[in-house]
Amino acid sequence: MLNFSHLRLSQQGLILVGVPIGLMLAVLVSLFVVFTQVETQAIKSEHSKKIIARANSLVHEYQGVANLLMMYKYTKVEKVRQRFDEKLTKTEQSFVELQELLKSDPKQLQLLEELKGSAEKGMTIMRQFAGRIKEDGDVHAIEATVTYQRLMAAGSSFSEKLEELVSNEVKRNELTLAEEERGRLMMKIFIITGAGLAIAVGTGLTLLFTRNTTSRLGMVVENTVRMSKKEPLKPTLKGEDEIATLDRFFHKMADEVAEATRKEKLILDYAVDVICSLDPRGTFAAVNPAAQQAWGYAENQLIGKSYTDIISSESIQDFRETLERIKSESGTLADVETRVITTSGERVDVQWSLRWSDTENLYFCVAHDVSDRKRVEQLKQDFVAMISHELRTPLTAMQALLSLLAGGSYGDINESGVKRIKGAKTGVTRLIMLINDLLDMEKMEAGKLSMTYKDVELAEVVERSVDTIEGFAEEHEVKLKVSNKAVTVLGDSDRLIQVFVNLLSNAVKYSEEDGTVELNIELDGDECEVQIVDHGDGIPQGFEEKIFERYEQAPSTGGKRRKGTGLGLPICKAIVEQHGGTIGVRETPGGGSTFWFRIPKVGA
Repeated sequence: MLNFSHLRLSQQGLILVGVPIGLMLAVLVSLFVVFTQVETQAIKSEHSKKIIARANSLVHEYQGVANLLMMYKYTKVEKVRQRFDEKLTKTEQSFVELQELLKSDPKQLQLLEELKGSAEKGMTIMRQFAGRIKEDGDVHAIEATVTYQRLMAAGSSFSEKLEELVSNEVKRNELTLAEEERGRLMMKIFIITGAGLAIAVGTGLTLLFTRNTTSRLGMVVENTVRMSKKEPLKPTLKGEDEIATLDRFFHKMADEVAEATRKEKLILDYAVDVICSLDPRGTFAAVNPAAQQAWGYAENQLIGKSYTDIISSESIQDFRETLERIKSESGTLADVETRVITTSGERVDVQWSLRWSDTENLYFCVAHDVSDRKRVEQLKQDFVAMISHELRTPLTAMQALLSLLAGGSYGDINESGVKRIKGAKTGVTRLIMLINDLLDMEKMEAGKLSMTYKDVELAEVVERSVDTIEGFAEEHEVKLKVSNKAVTVLGDSDRLIQVFVNLLSNAVKYSEEDGTVELNIELDGDECEVQIVDHGDGIPQGFEEKIFERYEQAPSTGGKRRKGTGLGLPICKAIVEQHGGTIGVRETPGGGSTFWFRIPKVGA
């Protein structure tokens, strides 16, 4: 009879259980391969997260530079100017750091170069504007508006490229995480398979193996189970046989999993947003260190404290109702804005993302500070108010004066003078329309776009609209062809004129010299359809709906964009929809675009 005590484990296995041991080794090799793949994917994911975090911080830095510039314009304080220069330098350094992270990805690196170009353009504009303020002491409102528009154009390109860069990394990270998750699933399958094999081998060899061999195998099995339960492993086995090697491998794998968990914890610890959990009563169960930096509360100060102790009284009801709703709809993600009272008594605006977990019996929360966004919104409102007061009023007066001059109220003017007055009047009218568009867009966002409804003869609306746009059409040497029809609609005549003027002016801009823009009215049952037809470049495929979004414009021939703000069509869409109608665009036979809108007739 064989004496197993003098045989190596590999010899015992070869004699007694060669096939089972072969299967076990195959499982281990496969597990090692999968683990290596998971480790590689984890490294890739970590790299992507760094890129995304760096890119997101770049947005805040860029916005911070713009905010400091606005502060400098209004305060003229030299310290603000110095902070502006420092922030600008930091933003440029961020591009260098992001470039270092992307050096192994030519496609993303090229996109970064384009992004950097847009940002440098914006930063150059800001430097020049700051220099003008420092040299002259102030900047005229018109020049400030032009600079703002240039800065918005550069910022739009910057945001678009940055969003594309981040989107690429997010997609790549999602794929990497999916691969990592599949790898983890395979590891679990292999671990469970290996455990099953180990149990089977232990059971089958109970009568053949010595007590020492059985206990060693039992320890390997126990470590496998402990690892699956994330419990501490037993001490590493001594020896050089296969069981000891297997045990060391599991210890190594457990150490690496623990290291990965530690890195994930570091991500939570260094997150800018406050990440926490609440128990069903609304008491803090866990919170990351960001709470101390954001609100001044240390972890031990928040744990055990109710959310009602830190949220301002006017926000508590909304927060409570949101918690109750997501608990009744388990798995639902909900957002709610509140004000949090910091330890210093300051109130900060916070947007909460909340989710309830039945499994953990906890609310999981991410609290993002939106105070900067609120301040930017206030700046935008102040800017719109400034436009209304500082520009629209004098321009309206100028428009009236030019009308009087053109009408001969101040004496006869020669033909050349009349032509120049008409051109100036057209320019002033376009500026007033632009300002009105900005104000209307602000009203749309606030849900305050007012309407006064009454019976309106559409023919009169068309006539007034054509009179308004006629000078603009003559300036572009474009003819207007109107096919009018008598039809009555329930609407706001001034707002309908705004729709006609916007659509007609767009058609004129997109028409060639000596071209023709047609305005047709078709009756169709209970509705009438207005058609503005041009024979220009047309709208590229895929942009038919996008051009009705704010600040969006369709590229013309050669990929260039027409001059404009991208506000007219969204405003038209809002006005038409408030009249119970629809709006859209289709291709004109033979080339060009036909913008149309349908609204109900009176009595429909």
